[in-house]
Amino acid sequence: MMLCSLHIQDLAIIDELCVEFGAGLNVMTGETGAGKTIIVEALRLVLGSRVQPEMVRAGQDRASVTAVFDATQGLASQIQETLEGAGVEVGPELIVNRTIASHGRGRMAINGVPVTQALLRTVAEHLVDVSSQHEHQLLLDPAEHAVILDAFGGLEDRARAYRDIHLQFAKLSREIQELEVGQAQAKEKLDFLKFQLDELKSADLKPNEDKEIEARINRLKNAVTLEEQTRTAEGALYGDSGSASEMLGHAQQMLSQCARFETKAQAWLEALDRARLEVEEVARNLSSYADGLESDPVGLEELGDRLHRIRHLMRKHGGSVEACIKRRDEIAAEIDTCLNYDDVLAEKKARLDKLCASRRQAANRWSQGRQQAAKSLGRAVAAELASLGMKKTEFAVHIERRTEDDWDESGPDQVEFIISPNVGEPMRALARIASGGELSRVMLALKSVLSDRAQLATTSVFDEVDSGIGGAIAEVVGKKLKQISRNRQIICITHLPQVAIHGDRHILISKRVDRGRTVASLAWLEPSARVEEVARMLGGTRITEATIKHAKEMLRLASKE
Repeated sequence: MMLCSLHIQDLAIIDELCVEFGAGLNVMTGETGAGKTIIVEALRLVLGSRVQPEMVRAGQDRASVTAVFDATQGLASQIQETLEGAGVEVGPELIVNRTIASHGRGRMAINGVPVTQALLRTVAEHLVDVSSQHEHQLLLDPAEHAVILDAFGGLEDRARAYRDIHLQFAKLSREIQELEVGQAQAKEKLDFLKFQLDELKSADLKPNEDKEIEARINRLKNAVTLEEQTRTAEGALYGDSGSASEMLGHAQQMLSQCARFETKAQAWLEALDRARLEVEEVARNLSSYADGLESDPVGLEELGDRLHRIRHLMRKHGGSVEACIKRRDEIAAEIDTCLNYDDVLAEKKARLDKLCASRRQAANRWSQGRQQAAKSLGRAVAAELASLGMKKTEFAVHIERRTEDDWDESGPDQVEFIISPNVGEPMRALARIASGGELSRVMLALKSVLSDRAQLATTSVFDEVDSGIGGAIAEVVGKKLKQISRNRQIICITHLPQVAIHGDRHILISKRVDRGRTVASLAWLEPSARVEEVARMLGGTRITEATIKHAKEMLRLASKE
């Protein structure tokens, strides 16, 4: 995979810019503030970094960045599977696009298919590796040292095996701690739980019982009225003179005479007969209901007491009979757990002991791999540093075993790079004694070593990583970048002519004022223009014939080498 081009529109001082890259070493130069870092930031954005809406060019609604990668040689199987799983069809090109809206929202897509930021970052790890002065600061963090060591040693499988077990171990440990705290609390409230359960069980609640009791109480309180009204209704339907049943009978007699002359009358008679039967059935039901009604002061009082008890429990346990029943079952389960804490804890602790043994075994295997890789990494980095002008520098990886209580996802070891840049000086932590120039060279040495051993992205970007160095050391760094570029695409932003002369392609970034607005632009330098740019980098604002001659000689020697 190689980055072919980067198209940027309406980002910061860039209105529209298309940067094309080639294989080998691509160098980018220009005055401070010309926009070189913005190009790197645009690349970070298109590869999933956090968006800052203020980066959208003033007066525009949105900015966009599109990166095109050559995929003719295929993708790593892991990335191929990730993209196919997201519905992205991969052809000879991989086109990554990101739009950024001024209000903060945006869109990310790969080959036209919208993707999430997480997926884009996963893919980006295998596309471009960006080194910057900020990354130098990461070298001051020992946690990063362990990551570098594992990458160099190819210890990802051992790390993954340990972490899988460690996560189970940590989860089970938390569960045991919570159980132990819960056990102490449960024993304190066990008597209260038993009281609540007894109260709910003795109530023997039934679903909807409160509503049924309310209906019964309502009937008993209004028994006299109900009897009077139902007796009256019964008489009106059947028992009294002129009742509905009697009138329906008269109507049937009239229609039976009509039936001799009108065929439709028979249907009417049948309907009346059904109506009369329905009326008489209702009357019988009313009579039976009225016979069953009675005044029962004792029963009414008992029902009232029962309803009061139910409502008391409802107020305590959720507001309904159903909630009380549910709470009764929950309390029973809680009591059961309280009574069985010892058994549950014993079972979990037995599982934890097994996980502890497995974790220790995985940690030992990982740690052994680190010890072996540390020796090789120390020798390899020291050799690279020697080629970068730090010939007498000693470099090593110090590994110290931590106590098991301090183990976390980073493993059982405290890993730290130590260095002695001066003969006769003891080795000390890199973070404590390395200068900016030394950090730059340590980072470059690590990148060089890792490029052959770790599964890194095939394009590396170096954003002013040559800060803090100059003269002969800068020349050595330039040669080292050239060497690394034989196996991978390198994009290097530099202020040093000693580095720029080694580029296979030289891109000049500049800025101008167009219609009252600052605009960044670029140019691919041909040999003559390249001489002028190198001369500018050598001599600053004043370029003399001697400076031009010096620039030509530097480029000639670099080309010859």
